[in-house]
Amino acid sequence: MRFQGRVSEWKDDRGFGFIEPQGGGSRLFLHISSVTDRLRRPTVGDLVTYELSTDGKGRPQARAARFISERAQTHHRQPIGIHVVVGGALVLAFVAYVAYVRVSHPNSTVQASVYKIFRARAALHANPQFQCEPSKSSCAHMTSCSEAFFHQERCGVAGMDGDRDGIPCERQWCN
Repeated sequence: MRFQGRVSEWKDDRGFGFIEPQGGGSRLFLHISSVTDRLRRPTVGDLVTYELSTDGKGRPQARAARFISERAQTHHRQPIGIHVVVGGALVLAFVAYVAYVRVSHPNSTVQASVYKIFRARAALHANPQFQCEPSKSSCAHMTSCSEAFFHQERCGVAGMDGDRDGIPCERQWCN
């Protein structure tokens, strides 16, 4: 059975101290070897849980002591770090940009939209030099990745996307 108490005295140079049990009672001996969290040492005021034991002379002592964080006890949340906020904002901005690209190119897949953002930025912009022509029906007739995207999305040219991921002419232009 686990009990709860507070470290009332701690002699760090000697590696021991005492716990005052919550609810009253005699203080208990606590040795550093009985603390399960080896990453930090006890300090006066730390709230701990422990198992009750006795030493060789029958005196009460704490065993398998664990720290209880004050935050967990009072149910307060730790403030969110700025890096979490900035990272979340960046992820949200990226998702919003992909959605914008997807909406502005309605015949494009999400994968193709992400490809255009990172690898074929020219395909994101209006290209007045490209026009839908019946003679432009395969990758061999294209001169760039942007032109291939234009004909696939705006002119409905099928057959240029062999693996059906939304990215046309991957062997010739969009690699």
